[in-house]
Amino acid sequence: MREISEGEISQLISAGWNLTEDRKKIKKEFRFKNFKQSIDFMKEIQPIADGLNHHPDVCIYYNKVFIELSTHEKGGLTDLDYQLAVKIDDIYKMLS
Repeated sequence: MREISEGEISQLISAGWNLTEDRKKIKKEFRFKNFKQSIDFMKEIQPIADGLNHHPDVCIYYNKVFIELSTHEKGGLTDLDYQLAVKIDDIYKMLS
């Protein structure tokens, strides 16, 4: 596991992820037509997160899913956050 690069951060920001002020987390809101689609989205993320052994902080409000990523043991962002963010975006594109 390595610290995330500035180039990777820039790519995530370009893809709609937001960097927190302290630069230790990235977050993004995903919108769906209904609650079922929100849950289906999380069901697709679960095996990938388990495979990476890296799990997002998630909050679901009916048709909105808020995801926040950070590597707690490193106290900031790592390549695991980048990998998972890219895969989450791919899943969202597939389901949209």
